[in-house]
Amino acid sequence: MFVFRKSTIKDIDDIVQIANDGKELLKSNGINQWQIGTYPDRELFMQDVEDGIGYVVSEEEVVVAICAVTFTDEVSYRQLISGSWKTSDNAVYATVHRAAIARKHQGKHITRFLFNSVAKLAAEKGVVSVRVDTHPENTAMNRALQKAGFEKCGEFYIQEGDEAGQLRYGYEQVISEKSYSSFERTISSDSCDICQT
Repeated sequence: MFVFRKSTIKDIDDIVQIANDGKELLKSNGINQWQIGTYPDRELFMQDVEDGIGYVVSEEEVVVAICAVTFTDEVSYRQLISGSWKTSDNAVYATVHRAAIARKHQGKHITRFLFNSVAKLAAEKGVVSVRVDTHPENTAMNRALQKAGFEKCGEFYIQEGDEAGQLRYGYEQVISEKSYSSFERTISSDSCDICQT
């Protein structure tokens, strides 16, 4: 049984291992994501814990997936170079960052569970939508987002950090009961071999 919960200091070693495995997998597939500088690193994951925005999915107390969830305006999302968001520029939304699935646990529908859990969290906070972005060449994550009910809204360049200037695809899902209850009703194949956002 999967559990979605806030990350703790005790989880850090597992979180860093999952992130590092993700970096290696992306590199081996020729995807220039998480390859510049140290992003994401131990220090950032420690800060996520301190800020209360880090989350993990665990199965029998084993960490099998990671992410961060924020509820603040994303600078990069203000400047789409194509398309438009499903909600207004003034909308309050949740954003998923640093999502990755443990290598040994891929193919268990964890990606769908993670995004459904974020949708539930957002709904509880009265947020209207969830946004997430990923690299154009990360076909596995692009596919997984679409299967989880997200719609590609446009493209933008990252404005800050180690990956500033890189192109990303922006996705959004408007929150409704259907957004986070479909997982229990329909389990479709969503094996994601390179699920990093």
